[in-house]
Order: sequence, then structure tokens, then C-alpha cells
Amino acid sequence: MVLQKLEDKLFRPVDMASLAVFRIAFGALLLWDVVKFFVFDWIALMYVRPSFHFKYYGFEWVEPWPGSLMYLHFAVTGALAFLIMIGLFYRVAIVLFLFMFSYIFLLDQTEYLNHFYFVILLNVLLVFAPANRVYAIDALIRPREGPGAHTGPAWAVWIVVAQMEIMLVFAGIVKVNPDWLALQPLLLWLSPQTHLPLIGPLLGETWVIAVGAYGVIALHILGAPLLLWRRTRLAVFVLYVLFHISNHVFFNIGIFPWLTIAGTTIFFPPDWPRRFENKAREWLRAPRAPAGVAGE
Repeated sequence: MVLQKLEDKLFRPVDMASLAVFRIAFGALLLWDVVKFFVFDWIALMYVRPSFHFKYYGFEWVEPWPGSLMYLHFAVTGALAFLIMIGLFYRVAIVLFLFMFSYIFLLDQTEYLNHFYFVILLNVLLVFAPANRVYAIDALIRPREGPGAHTGPAWAVWIVVAQMEIMLVFAGIVKVNPDWLALQPLLLWLSPQTHLPLIGPLLGETWVIAVGAYGVIALHILGAPLLLWRRTRLAVFVLYVLFHISNHVFFNIGIFPWLTIAGTTIFFPPDWPRRFENKAREWLRAPRAPAGVAGE
């Protein structure tokens, strides 16, 4: 009986709109990241010029492509990210992107970034999720019939929710260590920022750093579970948006803040993009109040 109820909930049809929005953001952000590798020539700096690469255990056999083929690899990776974004040949693109991006990730341990590993985890989940049923060219080319044309199983959304919840909670747990509790990381990172207008002088205050350090732990360990509760979801989401924007301002951590904001939207009801779209259309169609008469 319990297993039957669980199965019913897992396979209950839900709108795929929220998953599609996440797919679009995922593809767009990874495309932007690839573009930056070309613009700043990180491809040559990290993979073409070095004669030695620190390999991951068990992946010593992974070697960079010779010469210009490394540039071709990144170009194909970017093209696949674009296909994911627009939802064209999605199933093929998401699988190939997983292999292409994982290859780049495994080339050198010294280039490890948390968000690269996070991208791979999300990519694995998106391989199995029908994220191209809405807001995708695939859906236009091969439209599904019936009232459930834009729906999919609830588990497709839940697996992304679960991954986001695990990442956010762990981001708080990992900070419960002597260095972070002694404020050392934030003091080290934010002390050079005291020249900033308005908030700069505050960054030199120990109590501000303490509020930031302990607040971040609370936001992740306590706030992440509150994203699962409808009454607190919006307020916590706003806090996360402010937190990730501040990360972008103060630290150079690439696409991670924007990827996490996009992932956090998956906690909202699966049809939230459609509700937002309907509200926007109502607002655009709403008659405007006549201009007031002079002297009134």
C-alpha cells in the first residue's frame, strides 16, 4: 500500500514548465561559460600550452586533444549547450554534452571547480528528465497530443529538487569547521573590499563578518529545508537570490551563483512559469487608467 502510494506520487503527471525553464538556464549559462574560454583564451592557458597535467586517480589515460582540436572540442561543447538551451535534438545533445564536459573536467585536477562537478551531477539528471516537452523546438517539431502534452512524471522534477536540497544543505554543513567559525575565510576575502562605496567600511567590521559567516551557515542548513515549505519558500528564495548576487559581486566564481538561482526556482510549483506568463499577459492587456486632467 505504501509503495503503491509512493509510485502514484512519483509518476503523477505534472507540468514540465519549471523543468524547461531550468533547462534553458542550464544551456544558456554553460554556453556563456564556453564563450568565456574562447574570449580569454583559457583553452590554451589550461590545456594546450601546459606539457603536464595532474590527473585524477583512475583517469590517467585522459589526455588533451593535440593542438587546435582542443578548440574544436570546446566549440562542439558550446554548440551542444546551445541545442540544450533551445530544446533541439535535446536527448542527443544532453547525452553528448555530458561526455564532452566530463572530458574537460577530467583533464586536470588543478582546474577543479565545485560548480563544474555540480554541472555534471545536474547533467546526469537531465539525461533522464523530459525537459524538452515545453518551451523547446523539439515540442514544436514533434508535438504531443492530448491534455497531458506538456506534462511529465513528478519524479523528473523531484530529482532536481533533491539534488539542489543536498547541495544547499551540504554547503552549510561543510562550513561548520574551525576556520569558518573563526571568521578567517571571510575576513581574508572581504578585507580587500573595504574601498567599495557605501558598504566598504562595513566590511572592515568584525561583527559584520560574523553576521555574514554565521548567517550563511544558517541560510543553508535551515533555509534550504524551508524551500520545501510553501509558506516560507518565497522569502527564503529572495534571501538566496541576494546571497548569490553578493557572491557574484565580491567573488569571481563564474556561473555558479546564476546556476544556483536557476536551480532554486525548481522548488516552486511545476507550473510557475505558466502562472507568471499568464499574469504578465493580464498585466499587458489591462486597460491603462486615463491621464488625469490638469488642475485635478
